[in-house]
Amino acid sequence: MKDLAKKRFLWIVAAVLMGSLIWWGHRDLGRIRDLDPGLVAICFGLTGAMAMTAALKWKLALDCLGVSDATHFGSLVYYFMCGRAVGLVLPMDVSDFGVRTASLKLNHSISIGRASYSVYLDRTFDLVVSAFLLIPSVLFIVGVIGQRTAIIALLIVFVLGLAFFTFAVNRTTRLLSVVFQVLFKAVCRIPWIGKRVDLEKEATVLLEEDFSSITPALYALSGLKFCLTALRFVVIASAMGLKIGWASILLFVPSGQFAALFALTPGGLGVTDWSWSGLLYKIGMDRNVIVPYLVSLRVVISASIVALMALSRIFYRNPSQRG
Repeated sequence: MKDLAKKRFLWIVAAVLMGSLIWWGHRDLGRIRDLDPGLVAICFGLTGAMAMTAALKWKLALDCLGVSDATHFGSLVYYFMCGRAVGLVLPMDVSDFGVRTASLKLNHSISIGRASYSVYLDRTFDLVVSAFLLIPSVLFIVGVIGQRTAIIALLIVFVLGLAFFTFAVNRTTRLLSVVFQVLFKAVCRIPWIGKRVDLEKEATVLLEEDFSSITPALYALSGLKFCLTALRFVVIASAMGLKIGWASILLFVPSGQFAALFALTPGGLGVTDWSWSGLLYKIGMDRNVIVPYLVSLRVVISASIVALMALSRIFYRNPSQRG
């Protein structure tokens, strides 16, 4: 009952935040009907490309953990899209992690430890890339550096990060392993999971895993996923006929993504939207345009997630179908 009451409360908070955002934007949502269908289709394609990028990262992690034979790339794409779809009605990061871990455990008999570790590696490098790029993003937003300098700083920071995860990665991988151990022990306190996990055995095995060989690829693919995310914002703006510079969007995405990490509402509804509205308002965009743009973005992305989840079911293969 407490969980149900909490979910209802979060939905109410999300509704209030979105309602107040629409009121702030003078409720001018008519421009949503004028979206260019061709550019909307491109946005669907970008969502699919993001799913395949995430699935490739995830497969690299599973290969490194020695359980690649139990999975199929098409299945990983499907599980990723399912996690994103559930994230439309529940807190996104929690639902994505839970759906993907449970899918490997229930459908492929992969231990909860290895399943959660593989998802952890995928999500952690997304967070690492965003954290690195957050530095020039914040400096640009607060006006310390100009747009051109910020873009150059963004590229330099990303390249330095790639070099680090290529040539000086051993200590970092050990740190990531230790952090996972702490998080994994916390997750194992949940009764349903704790009864099904030999914590000591899993912890010992996972602590010995060496994934340093795949860290450059995980980092680079997370960078690609970041670019696809930023490009999706630009495409929807173009679909509305808005002239938002791609450079500004690229610089706003790290800050916007970090704001989403603290959004406990379903799908980040309201919290993420208000964060983006503040960023866009700062560059001089009219609020009568900001709200239709953000609502269009949410509607198109949500529709693409649901549609691609249904489509990706075609590529799903359970272990008995792999032969």
